[in-house]
Amino acid sequence: MNIRQELLSLIEQLNDEQLSALLDLALSFKNGEKPVNSAVESQAYQDWVSPENDIYDEVFADELTPILLMERRFR
Repeated sequence: MNIRQELLSLIEQLNDEQLSALLDLALSFKNGEKPVNSAVESQAYQDWVSPENDIYDEVFADELTPILLMERRFR
């Protein structure tokens, strides 16, 4: 089954609310707009992964120290 046929088959199963959302998305594509902001491009994601928000070294410091010491022994 090609992509167009598969999409048409899926569309037949959608309710009106889902079709409305799909229509908005399709119109955005047609107009050359970027229809959705991908998660990795969002400001919220960028803030979340920023160095200022990096708490993992502090949270897992007790668990990481023995691992790092073992790695140094085997080098």
